[in-house]
Amino acid sequence: MEQNEKVTIFHLYRHDGTALFLHPFDGFDKLIQILRRCKIEGKYGAEPRVESLTLFRNDLYRMIEDAVRAWVAEKRFIPRFLISAGVFLVSYLFFSVVIRDPVPLVDEVLLGVGAAFGTYFLLSRRDQKSNLALRMRVDLRTAVDRIVFSPDRFVRQVEEALQRHDAESREQLIADMMSSDIEKRFEIEDEREAKQLIGYLEKRFSTREYRKQAKLLTRATDRAAGRQSVETLKRWSESKKIDLSLFAVYRRMKKSCKGVR
Repeated sequence: MEQNEKVTIFHLYRHDGTALFLHPFDGFDKLIQILRRCKIEGKYGAEPRVESLTLFRNDLYRMIEDAVRAWVAEKRFIPRFLISAGVFLVSYLFFSVVIRDPVPLVDEVLLGVGAAFGTYFLLSRRDQKSNLALRMRVDLRTAVDRIVFSPDRFVRQVEEALQRHDAESREQLIADMMSSDIEKRFEIEDEREAKQLIGYLEKRFSTREYRKQAKLLTRATDRAAGRQSVETLKRWSESKKIDLSLFAVYRRMKKSCKGVR
């Protein structure tokens, strides 16, 4: 991830009014890296409700808390481990001299391990409340607060297509996905933006269920196997194992964007 690289968050409304945010924050390390190094902007089709943006921002705040805890735990692991190991050694030697029992080693080891674990736990809590962790939380939350959403014509096209697919019957939706009509392609002005959105969806559709669906759509164009493949797709969509409407938009976007397969 390059310094000051532009990253886009997309807001889409579904047919039932549900807000859908598509973003690259799929891991703690990536969240911290993007918020610290990149310029982040938001794009939408229809203007989002204030409560939707507030809920999304609060979700990012919760992700930041988890990410900072994991970051601090990793960054301070070696010092905590060494200090805890030192406490174990000192405790073991101390109790070996002070406590005289018929079974040597057992009590000393248990007490030493208990002291080491207690030390490690207390150091972990101290690290989470340290100035280092506090600065990281403030920096990341500030980066989230600076994200501004603006209207975008391409995102509006995607949103309208998603809403139309949501309202369609399963049979019509599958027929749309099987069609390769060039008139149905999106008008893309910013290819970088489109490729980012495709990348976000690509991760959503990387599961085995969606890979099977893509194969079935290919087979459905064959008259011999087409009917059976279409019936399988309909059953999958009815079971709600797959988001057929969003997947249809994803396939159209890949056809519309040059250099993407």
